[in-house]
Amino acid sequence: MRSRVDHGESRLWCGHLRACLDATQSYGSVTDPDALSRRWRKLPWAKQRELFKSWAQPRASDCYPGDLRLSWWWDVRSVGFGQYATWSDDDISTVVTKTTYYEVWLSASGTRVYRKQSSWCDLPANIVIPVVLAAGAFVVVAVAVGAAKLVLWLW
Repeated sequence: MRSRVDHGESRLWCGHLRACLDATQSYGSVTDPDALSRRWRKLPWAKQRELFKSWAQPRASDCYPGDLRLSWWWDVRSVGFGQYATWSDDDISTVVTKTTYYEVWLSASGTRVYRKQSSWCDLPANIVIPVVLAAGAFVVVAVAVGAAKLVLWLW
């Protein structure tokens, strides 16, 4: 599921794309979004993937090496295949481990970026297991005390 267009990321991507395309051309820069889109669509798939990866890789640089995953998606609005990247980042600075998942979709037109960010928190096993064992021991003791009171009462 996509989120809405992230205009800030779209501007950053378009700036990166312009810089990369202008470096390969000896004539002026492209400022028109439609012209930029036409140049993007003329690029071979491998070149599009390489440019997208060069933009997404620094965003995933704080993550584990190799955590950046690239793929494609069918962009109905732009009628074509778009680029997709996902990575995650673990914050283990506190007792609770917080994992943030990042997903970025690039439209087939090459000018719109969709972004989604979600988080998940986990308690580490060295805290969860003793707490569960203590709760279980408390229940066992409560049942044993209740049974002993019932036996004494019936006697």
